[in-house]
Amino acid sequence: MADKQQQTILVVEDVDEISVSMSAALNRRGHRVVRAATAQQAIEMAEQNRPAMILTDPDLPTFDKLMELVGHHGTLKNMIVAIIDINDPKLKNKSVNVLSDFQALDDLLESGDGG
Repeated sequence: MADKQQQTILVVEDVDEISVSMSAALNRRGHRVVRAATAQQAIEMAEQNRPAMILTDPDLPTFDKLMELVGHHGTLKNMIVAIIDINDPKLKNKSVNVLSDFQALDDLLESGDGG
Protein backbone atom coordinates (compact mmCIF):
# COMPACT_ATOMS: atom_id res chain seq x y z
CA MET A 1 0.00 0.00 0.00
CA ALA A 2 3.02 2.28 -0.11
CA ASP A 3 1.93 4.01 -3.31
CA LYS A 4 -1.64 4.67 -2.12
CA GLN A 5 -2.88 7.61 -0.10
CA GLN A 6 -2.78 6.96 3.64
CA GLN A 7 -6.26 6.48 5.10
CA THR A 8 -7.28 7.08 8.70
CA ILE A 9 -9.08 4.15 10.30
CA LEU A 10 -10.83 4.27 13.65
CA VAL A 11 -10.51 0.94 15.47
CA VAL A 12 -13.27 0.47 18.06
CA GLU A 13 -12.36 -2.44 20.32
CA ASP A 14 -12.73 -2.92 24.06
CA VAL A 15 -10.02 -5.59 24.42
CA ASP A 16 -6.70 -3.76 24.50
CA GLU A 17 -4.60 -6.65 23.11
CA ILE A 18 -6.89 -6.96 20.07
CA SER A 19 -6.95 -3.20 19.56
CA VAL A 20 -3.14 -3.03 19.67
CA SER A 21 -2.80 -5.98 17.31
CA MET A 22 -5.31 -4.57 14.79
CA SER A 23 -3.67 -1.16 14.94
CA ALA A 24 -0.22 -2.63 14.30
CA ALA A 25 -1.50 -4.62 11.32
CA LEU A 26 -3.20 -1.55 9.87
CA ASN A 27 -0.11 0.60 10.43
CA ARG A 28 1.97 -1.97 8.54
CA ARG A 29 -0.47 -1.64 5.64
CA GLY A 30 0.16 2.11 5.58
CA HIS A 31 -2.92 3.34 7.39
CA ARG A 32 -3.08 5.92 10.17
CA VAL A 33 -4.96 4.45 13.13
CA VAL A 34 -6.90 6.05 15.97
CA ARG A 35 -8.48 3.90 18.66
CA ALA A 36 -11.54 3.93 20.89
CA ALA A 37 -12.91 1.43 23.39
CA THR A 38 -16.60 2.45 23.54
CA ALA A 39 -19.32 3.78 21.25
CA GLN A 40 -19.29 7.24 22.81
CA GLN A 41 -15.50 7.47 22.64
CA ALA A 42 -15.68 6.32 19.00
CA ILE A 43 -18.06 9.13 18.05
CA GLU A 44 -15.80 11.69 19.73
CA MET A 45 -12.73 10.29 17.94
CA ALA A 46 -14.59 10.21 14.61
CA GLU A 47 -15.61 13.85 15.00
CA GLN A 48 -12.03 14.86 15.76
CA ASN A 49 -10.22 12.69 13.19
CA ARG A 50 -12.72 12.20 10.33
CA PRO A 51 -11.60 8.63 9.56
CA ALA A 52 -12.30 6.99 6.21
CA MET A 53 -13.62 3.97 8.08
CA ILE A 54 -14.72 2.75 11.48
CA LEU A 55 -13.48 -0.80 12.01
CA THR A 56 -15.21 -2.57 14.89
CA ASP A 57 -16.33 -5.90 16.28
CA PRO A 58 -19.94 -7.15 16.46
CA ASP A 59 -19.14 -8.57 19.92
CA LEU A 60 -18.27 -5.10 21.22
CA PRO A 61 -20.54 -4.51 24.25
CA THR A 62 -21.50 -1.09 22.83
CA PHE A 63 -21.81 -2.25 19.16
CA ASP A 64 -25.56 -1.50 18.91
CA LYS A 65 -25.03 1.88 20.56
CA LEU A 66 -22.21 2.65 18.11
CA MET A 67 -24.42 1.80 15.13
CA GLU A 68 -27.23 3.93 16.56
CA LEU A 69 -24.94 6.90 17.17
CA VAL A 70 -23.33 6.70 13.72
CA GLY A 71 -26.74 6.36 12.07
CA HIS A 72 -28.14 9.42 13.83
CA HIS A 73 -25.04 11.62 13.55
CA GLY A 74 -25.58 13.93 10.62
CA THR A 75 -21.99 14.23 9.45
CA LEU A 76 -20.93 10.66 10.26
CA LYS A 77 -23.84 8.59 8.95
CA ASN A 78 -22.19 7.98 5.57
CA MET A 79 -19.01 6.70 7.20
CA ILE A 80 -18.01 3.18 6.21
CA VAL A 81 -18.44 0.84 9.17
CA ALA A 82 -16.81 -2.56 8.86
CA ILE A 83 -15.66 -5.61 10.73
CA ILE A 84 -13.05 -8.16 9.76
CA ASP A 85 -14.37 -11.63 10.47
CA ILE A 86 -13.47 -14.76 8.55
CA ASN A 87 -16.50 -16.53 10.06
CA ASP A 88 -18.92 -14.23 8.16
CA PRO A 89 -21.26 -13.42 11.05
CA LYS A 90 -24.91 -12.79 10.35
CA LEU A 91 -25.65 -9.23 11.39
CA LYS A 92 -29.03 -7.56 11.66
CA ASN A 93 -27.55 -4.22 10.66
CA LYS A 94 -27.13 -4.21 6.88
CA SER A 95 -25.04 -1.03 6.93
CA VAL A 96 -22.04 -2.95 8.30
CA ASN A 97 -19.55 -4.31 5.79
CA VAL A 98 -18.28 -7.75 6.79
CA LEU A 99 -14.74 -8.19 5.47
CA SER A 100 -12.86 -11.47 5.25
CA ASP A 101 -9.35 -10.01 5.52
CA PHE A 102 -7.16 -6.91 5.29
CA GLN A 103 -7.14 -7.01 1.48
CA ALA A 104 -10.93 -6.74 1.50
CA LEU A 105 -10.54 -3.72 3.79
CA ASP A 106 -8.07 -2.10 1.38
CA ASP A 107 -10.42 -2.80 -1.55
CA LEU A 108 -13.34 -1.22 0.31
CA LEU A 109 -11.30 1.85 1.15
CA GLU A 110 -10.23 2.22 -2.47
CA SER A 111 -13.78 1.92 -3.76
CA GLY A 112 -15.31 4.09 -1.01
CA ASP A 113 -15.60 7.84 -0.98
CA GLY A 114 -14.26 8.29 2.56
CA GLY A 115 -10.95 9.90 3.28
